[in-house]
Amino acid sequence: MNLANENSHNDKIKDQPQLSRRGVMNKKTDPNQKHYFDEITLEDFQIFISKLLPSDNKVTITVWEKGEKEDLAETYIAYDYDRLENRLKLNPTGSLITKIAGSKKTNKDVFIKIPIDSLVHVFTVAKLFFHSGDLKYSLVLNQPLYKSQKRKNFRLETSNIIPVQFKIDHQVFDSLDISIGGTSFLIPIKEKNRFQKGQIFTETTLRFDRKNYFIPKVKIAGIFPENEHSLKVGISFLELPLKVEDELYVKITTEARGLEMKNKFELLIQEANQKKDSKAG
Repeated sequence: MNLANENSHNDKIKDQPQLSRRGVMNKKTDPNQKHYFDEITLEDFQIFISKLLPSDNKVTITVWEKGEKEDLAETYIAYDYDRLENRLKLNPTGSLITKIAGSKKTNKDVFIKIPIDSLVHVFTVAKLFFHSGDLKYSLVLNQPLYKSQKRKNFRLETSNIIPVQFKIDHQVFDSLDISIGGTSFLIPIKEKNRFQKGQIFTETTLRFDRKNYFIPKVKIAGIFPENEHSLKVGISFLELPLKVEDELYVKITTEARGLEMKNKFELLIQEANQKKDSKAG
């Protein structure tokens, strides 16, 4: 089934049969091998956070519930960290009701994002507490911690094993790559005036892993020469819904990790065969 058969982004696209995962990618040219988050120890996290707190710099903590819309996520300012209780202490930044009566996320397990620097973030699940006495909040970090580069930096190359399609301007294109930040595709040279850098498009659709994702607004990030016959069109996603971002992030990093594991396995097989051949010789 191809996206090109759609009349609009709301049209249903039937699932394709699951594709085989036996494709081969060259280890030396695979740009996706290390594109996934790593679990870090509590000790490593404490080293990170001790460099940030206490500090005059505002450390913004983002808090949201699973599947929640982006505009419902809450932000807090971290002002201290208790190593003994493994508790991150927060000041609220939201509405007056949130500051006085407490957030609706209080006493719930929530997802949190902690910026370590401009490129590295720590993600985890924690319970949010409201302290009515001083109108402060805190998070107890008792779940695994994961360190990741900024999401938009993750870019997975597509292939017949990892097919991705993108519908824009009433046409479906086979994507060259996919990331949280955007995608890209090729157009023939003769259509060089069809897309312009900075141009905005609405109501686009991304198809990845047999599922459609509605992208409400995108921008043409650039047009680049690919070869003598084609141009590469770079797409930047704008206003990406938080739920879509979460799902794409998990799928992209999962595919990248799978590729790395497959490459490592193939390398082990190759080394074993080389040893076997050398003994036979």
